[in-house]
Amino acid sequence: MKVFETFYQSIQYQFQDQTLLKEALTHPSYSNEQGLDYDNQRLEFLGDAVVQLAVSALLYERYESADEGTLSKMRSALVNKKMLAKKAVEIGLQELLYVGAGEEQTGGRTKQSNLADGLEAVLGAMYLDGGYGRVQALIAQLLETELKTISEKDVFLNYKSILQEYLQKQRRNAPQYHIKETIGAFHRPTFVVELYIENVLVATASAASKKEAEKIAAKHALEAMGIVQ
Repeated sequence: MKVFETFYQSIQYQFQDQTLLKEALTHPSYSNEQGLDYDNQRLEFLGDAVVQLAVSALLYERYESADEGTLSKMRSALVNKKMLAKKAVEIGLQELLYVGAGEEQTGGRTKQSNLADGLEAVLGAMYLDGGYGRVQALIAQLLETELKTISEKDVFLNYKSILQEYLQKQRRNAPQYHIKETIGAFHRPTFVVELYIENVLVATASAASKKEAEKIAAKHALEAMGIVQ
């Protein structure tokens, strides 16, 4: 099929074990509808770890002066569902996914989460099929521009997005932000925001705007969980 030829050209790799690739492309909805005994979730789990390792190594090699905390933030900017989904589209993965009829009707083929998970699964399959070196080479190729242009100033990230991505990966509910109180003068208020994860208060922060207070609270939560420093 031409779409597969284009895909192979994009990733510059030919799978030796085609069953691994098919498993990587099989969304759980398709597996359920077809009564299959496999889907791409196990390979996604493996691929997630491989991507984290590969990007960590690439950043370590390229940014010798960056400390651990900065490298961690840079990795978070490069490894997230939005970025992975973007790269999945670049290699035409959306055309190859096996999705169930119901999932297809609701736009499942182009959902960010399905694309990101699919790419991780493909990378996990490639690791098993061809080894770590081939995977790292592809990741370096896919992120070539981003790896060259990311700078330490870019890592002062949207901590809210990082926190939400992390919780999604853990299959947990999205964080909730609530304004506890507004203090100070009317023309110069300070917003005190509380951050809850699954009804548990995990961080409190204050700032001159609600948006900034939420970002700071998210940063505190990530620090408490050891995700950033």
